Amino acid sequence: MTHALLTPADFATSVVAVPPLALTPDLAVAPEPNLALVRHIVGGGVSILLYGGNANLYNFSLPAYGEALALMEEAGELARVVTSIGPDFGKMLDQAPLVERSRLRNVMLLPMAFPADSHGASEGVRRIVDRLGFGVILYLKREHYIRPEVLEKLVAEGAVRFVKYAVERDDPAEDGYLDAVLSAVGQELVASGMGETPIADHVGRRKVATYTSGAVCIAPAAAMRLLATLRRGDGEAADAAAAPFLAFERLRAQLGGIQTLHSAVTASGIADMGPLMPMVSMVKERNMPLVRGAVAELMQAERKASAQVAPS
Repeated sequence: MTHALLTPADFATSVVAVPPLALTPDLAVAPEPNLALVRHIVGGGVSILLYGGNANLYNFSLPAYGEALALMEEAGELARVVTSIGPDFGKMLDQAPLVERSRLRNVMLLPMAFPADSHGASEGVRRIVDRLGFGVILYLKREHYIRPEVLEKLVAEGAVRFVKYAVERDDPAEDGYLDAVLSAVGQELVASGMGETPIADHVGRRKVATYTSGAVCIAPAAAMRLLATLRRGDGEAADAAAAPFLAFERLRAQLGGIQTLHSAVTASGIADMGPLMPMVSMVKERNMPLVRGAVAELMQAERKASAQVAPS
């Protein structure tokens, strides 16, 4: 696969997988399990991988991040890969030379929780883009992290090329900030960024370009089928296709998103993810039956979807 900049047309072709990163017991990046997971994802028809929150990159040291980039470059031979930097400006600057020395040219800025405001964050975006020499993907995780009118300017300047939108709502249909973002930059530049929970609205009704998912790492063919069903507007079929994904997302909300996905991939038998980089803990053993049950449902959906697309 190419390491060239992803276009909106590229994003429209695939669900975006957001995989965990497998580590050895001494917290080094483990190449073979990671590549086994990549091969599984790509084998199900998913062509874009985004390494960010589920990979727990927030907690990687600079040397460990360098190891992760080397793995992502290998994965880039099989899929289109997005890496992430940040979330704070100093960490972005420290990581930028490693990205520059790599072949990776699709970069997402992890969202800064505090301290950050709209104009300050936009200045950070412009400065890191000046350093990298290419536009970035912006991750909107909280209300007015960057105001829509400011985002519109960043897109017009070429500083922001795509947006991952992940502001959580009790009711995804009631989201004035998302409406304003879409009005400012257009649906084709936005991915729903919270797994399957809001996609009936985000993809089905608001028609954003695609969505990001952790469960897709286990059930890629089923996720691609779900995306196609949503785009067709077949609500009943989409509800049925989404059911195992939504059950998994509910479990992630209960036990922790990063740790549940990490443990679920190991439980699936696709690859052994090993331990998690602190400061995130592993799923407790007493909760693993819940994880294994949710994984079984995803794998059943994957077998069904794979059988439906297999050649006769």
